[in-house]
Formats: sequence, structure tokens, C-alpha cells
Amino acid sequence: MRRKRYVHPIWILGLAALLSGCGSSSSSNPSNTPPPTGLKKRVLLSNVNGGVVSIIDAQRDVRSLKTVAATSPTKMVTAGGQTAILDSTIQSILIFNNTTEVVTSQPLLADIPTDIAITSDGKTVWVAERNNGFVQSVDTATGIVTTSVPVPSAHRLVLSPNGTKLLAFSDDPQGLVGPNGSAVFQNAFFVIDTATANTTHQATAINLSPGDQPFSAVFGTSETQAFILNCGSGCGGNTGAPSLAPTAPSVMSVDFTNAAAPGLGAHAPVPAATTGLLSNGNLFVAGTTSPAAAVSPGTGFLQVLNSSSLAPVGAPVQITDGQHLFMVLTSNNRLYIGSAGCTPGPVLANNTRVGCLSIANVSNPAAPTVALPAEDALRQNFDVTGVQPISARTVVYVVQGGELDFFNVNTDNVDSTITPIDVVGLAFGVVQIDP
Repeated sequence: MRRKRYVHPIWILGLAALLSGCGSSSSSNPSNTPPPTGLKKRVLLSNVNGGVVSIIDAQRDVRSLKTVAATSPTKMVTAGGQTAILDSTIQSILIFNNTTEVVTSQPLLADIPTDIAITSDGKTVWVAERNNGFVQSVDTATGIVTTSVPVPSAHRLVLSPNGTKLLAFSDDPQGLVGPNGSAVFQNAFFVIDTATANTTHQATAINLSPGDQPFSAVFGTSETQAFILNCGSGCGGNTGAPSLAPTAPSVMSVDFTNAAAPGLGAHAPVPAATTGLLSNGNLFVAGTTSPAAAVSPGTGFLQVLNSSSLAPVGAPVQITDGQHLFMVLTSNNRLYIGSAGCTPGPVLANNTRVGCLSIANVSNPAAPTVALPAEDALRQNFDVTGVQPISARTVVYVVQGGELDFFNVNTDNVDSTITPIDVVGLAFGVVQIDP
């Protein structure tokens, strides 16, 4: 039986590192050299309270004896045989070599990181540092910080597929003071050209409409075109008028080929927008409405849009509330949507309750159906902080409430045939590092 435990408040620090999404793609072993553990399919599991990253055999769903020491590891991203591990309490990240299974460097940053992104070749890690207002890049081969770009209150990062453009988002973008102390950016997000950042050390600010509150983005088919997710009233955004009329959440297309004069598309209204995912011409957008919103106050919604026209594909469907930070699509069209700070459902007769995980079957994007799996009611929180589908299997690793659950993609529930792993501490991130 899984041991229950109280959760230490330090999870809040790790939560800050999760923003912009928690997932990452699996990364092959470029040298085809067997790792020291001898495992062919590995998953890394970070433990923010335990100060360790565990290596899990993802073929048998058991924990390896080998671990990686860390202070308070949270989010992890992997590519090109390298994994970057965010540490939520010190001015550093860890660079882990997937082949040798050792930490090759621990570069010193200018501040405690709040988000990380890695290029598809695994050669560069970008790090957001909110408190000192910088985005820095790290060379994974040397562990050297190569670039420092001023970005006020940088908190969440979104990297383009080929890594040529990096978008940075702030917590409260309605009035950001620039690095020179005079410029004020209104409802802005920032674009960094990664190819020239070494020489220019500049980030271009793109200002949107009053109250838009740009929160995150999803890249389209181009390196210079992205869908900006404006959480609007869901994040406290308003028009700034005397009446302080709330600004509706929206999605808008932005083309920043010409950074000096970006092309701003029309606002496509949605119930809420803090995370999104693009697949087969459909843009999936999720978030929670403002408690003061006219429609279903404080309710989570999933809306599907046509990525070409941004017209609704169907009506929005209700999901769990909370702050939605990421979503992951499985091979059988299940969309795992994770949130934090949700309102748990009532305790059921079998001592379970619905938490922060929503699983949407989007086989028919015009009419998704949503499953809300129930979890042990004794958990102290139900925040979903990591989701990783396991390749060539029907298993999805889900970290919620500091525990690791093994879901079956065909049943939309915990797989009863897999023995749970007891996590001593607080599990946070999960990433597969093999094909």
C-alpha cells in the first residue's frame, strides 16, 4: 500500500519553475552506447523535497538504484542526449548526460531560475530568471553561460521548433519597466533572436491591447509565427478605463518576421487561455475563467480552434479549474491537461475525489469528451506537475500531488496492473530520455 504523507510547503517554490509548460520530448542516445544502468527505456523523476532525481526503468515501471543528487529539482527538458534540470532554490541548473548518466556541469546563473527550454539538438539551454530580469543561455558541452539578455520579470519561455526564436513572458505584463529604468512596456511579451543574441543582447518587446495579459504561446508552422495566449480577465486583465472593464481572454496570431513592425492578427475570443497545443491543424487552448467572468465563473475550459482561421471548431468543454500550465497529447488522441491550485471535487464513497487532471478524448475535435479521474482523497494537494507518455506503450506517467501515477491511455485511469512507486519526498517533474 502506498504510504501517505503530508506535503511540505516547498512545493510552491517548485511550482514557479513549472510555468510555460512541463513537458519535453524524449531524446535518443546519439552514440548508441548502453548507459551504466543498462536500461533501454529510461525516465527521470525529479523529487523537489528529496533532493534527488531518480532513474526509472520505463519498460518495467520500477525505480533504478542509480540516482542523481540535486538540491531542489523540479522541471526537466531533454534533447540531443542532454537533459537540463531546473533547481528551484539555487542560482544554477544541472546538465545531465543521458549516455553516461552523470551531471557534467552545474553552471552558475545570475539568479534562481524560473523556467528552462532546450534546443532540439541539445546544445543550448535557455533559462528565465525573473527576479533579476534576465534570460541567459548555457552551452551544454561546456556548462558556460554564453548570453545574458535583459527581459523584465521573465518567467516563462517558449522556444520555436528550430530554436531560432525564443519568446519570454512575464507575470504581470501590463506595466513592465525596461532595463534602462525608463521604458515601460504595456501587455508585452518579448522576442529574442537566438542567432544574434550573442552580439546584440537585445529582446524585442511586442505590446498588445490593454488588459490582454499575454501568458504563453504556441508556435505554428513557421519560426516567426506564433499563437499568443492572452489570459485577460482570467489573470486580472482589464482595459484600464475608469470602469476597469475586464478584457476577454483571447488567442491571436503574431508574425514577427519584421521585429520592428510585427504583424498582429485579430483577437479570437476564448473562455480562458494559459496553455495550448497545436496538432493536425487544430489549436487546443485551456485555462480557467475569472471568478468575475460572465460565463461560468472560475471554471476550467478547453476550446478547440481552427489554426488557420482561429474560428471555434466546436463548443468549449468544461475541465478542472486552477492554473493550467501544460497539456500533452498521446498517440491515441488523449489530451492530458494539468493544472495547479484547482478546487478538488467532493470526497466520494470510496474515499477518492477528482483533482487537477483532465483527460480529453479529442478524436473528434469538434466534440471532445472529458474524463476527470478521481484520486486518493488523503492527498494534501492535487497539483499536476508532470505528464510523460511512454513510447510504444499504453502507459502515461503522471505526477500529481507529489506522487507518481501510472495511467492507462485506453482506460483514462490509473493502471491497476502496475505496482505504485512510493515517493519519499515530493515528486515534481518527469521526462523520458530514450526513444
